[in-house]
Amino acid sequence: MLTDAIAAEGYKFRRNQSVLFWGFAFVPLAVLVFNLMLETYLGLHNPGIVGRRAGEVALGPQILHGIGLAGSSFAQIFFVAGAAAIFAGEYRWETWRLLAPRNSRINLLAAKFAVYAMACAASLAGLGLGALLQTVYGAVLNGMTMAMPPAAFGGQLLGLFLATWAELLVVGVFTAAIAVAGRAMTGALLAGIFFSFAQGIAMAIVHPWEAPLRYFAMLPAMCAYLLRAWASGQQIAPGVFADPALLLPASGFLLLWIAAGGAVAAALFQAQDLPRE
Repeated sequence: MLTDAIAAEGYKFRRNQSVLFWGFAFVPLAVLVFNLMLETYLGLHNPGIVGRRAGEVALGPQILHGIGLAGSSFAQIFFVAGAAAIFAGEYRWETWRLLAPRNSRINLLAAKFAVYAMACAASLAGLGLGALLQTVYGAVLNGMTMAMPPAAFGGQLLGLFLATWAELLVVGVFTAAIAVAGRAMTGALLAGIFFSFAQGIAMAIVHPWEAPLRYFAMLPAMCAYLLRAWASGQQIAPGVFADPALLLPASGFLLLWIAAGGAVAAALFQAQDLPRE
């Protein structure tokens, strides 16, 4: 059953401390530690300001910015590494031949997708919590007050969280498809990293505020960026905001990428002969 497969995959994931830490816990922890060190450094090197700086810091935008950091290609290196380990680990350790007779292949692969998705969601929650802690620490250190988020913040947070989560799922299913096709962790890792950075480079050439709709279909990262900008109210260019008319197509393209990547991985896995793995 699917629930049994998810429980077993979750148990393996929790026991694999290196994948859990480097794939999904390192990014929020590293961002938090860096920001706390930066706040402390600036405070210690500006002794005349500490405790006397007037003003307030907005809590909501800081949390939104923290979660949005997962959209960076550099941060996604670690998520790709986690996905490669989850989806290619059975090939590396040659354990598929032990698992395949005990459950359907669709359930086994779906369990890996479910664990990856939950790990990404937990990592995004960690980024948000880290941004909250860093903002509180900086406000106390600098004697500033905190402006609490407005009532609409919940919707903004949900929209940005879902857009960033969907982008990580796209990266994950792409890495999964390569892992299944190549049966190698290193190949999946390199392909996933290339996929993420290639989209970042393409977005620098094809700007989201002037790109035709067909480019959004080819660049899921651009779709996620547009949705994040809309959810947070961020400008995508000076004086330019996300076009509401593109929100539905962008959401559809992200879902299509996730469904297509998962379907390709599942089809390849179903057709595979696993004599050694």
